[in-house]
Amino acid sequence: MSENPDFVPPPAKDPRPRPQYGELAPEGWSWQPPQEEVGVEPAPAPIVGAGAGGPPRANQPVIPTAPPEPEQQYQRGQPSWPAKRTAPRWDRPLTIGLLAFGLLATLYGAFSLGALPEAMQLIYTQQGLGTYTPTANIGPLTTVGAITVVFVWLATTAVSIGLLLRHRRAFYVPIIGGAVSTVVLFSFMLAAMLGDQTLIDFLSQQ
Repeated sequence: MSENPDFVPPPAKDPRPRPQYGELAPEGWSWQPPQEEVGVEPAPAPIVGAGAGGPPRANQPVIPTAPPEPEQQYQRGQPSWPAKRTAPRWDRPLTIGLLAFGLLATLYGAFSLGALPEAMQLIYTQQGLGTYTPTANIGPLTTVGAITVVFVWLATTAVSIGLLLRHRRAFYVPIIGGAVSTVVLFSFMLAAMLGDQTLIDFLSQQ
């Protein structure tokens, strides 16, 4: 029998059992699972320039800033420090009480000047001097006196409130205003009485 050069011998029989699915891998080959690449995020580069003051990144530590001191707040255009309280606590209610009492006394003094002719008639009746006839200047004199007494109380109140707003002692201002108002009231009353010649003659005979 002559040799055939194109003849290929059949493959040797594989002693391994034939698998149910697929084909057997060639001898010497083994399967290795692929290793997952662990991604490492590079550290962020430092920010230089205008963007350095932006918000912190997620992986960048946040350094808390200390709150500004009170002096720093007022040095940055904040309102000035409130004035320290130098007046005692009892000064405010006492001052307000004296002003209220002074208002009542002022109203009483103004009405007393307006009722001066009636008071003079009472003196005439008690001393048997007859009927009191008001002089020409008694009306303007009592009117000016009443206005002056009211003005003194208004000035006293304005000064007292100004001191209270600055947390200063103010109780002495109504006391001084009351003394001035009393002097003004009796001065106008005395001037009205001394202007009556009948009453002066009666007092000179005593």
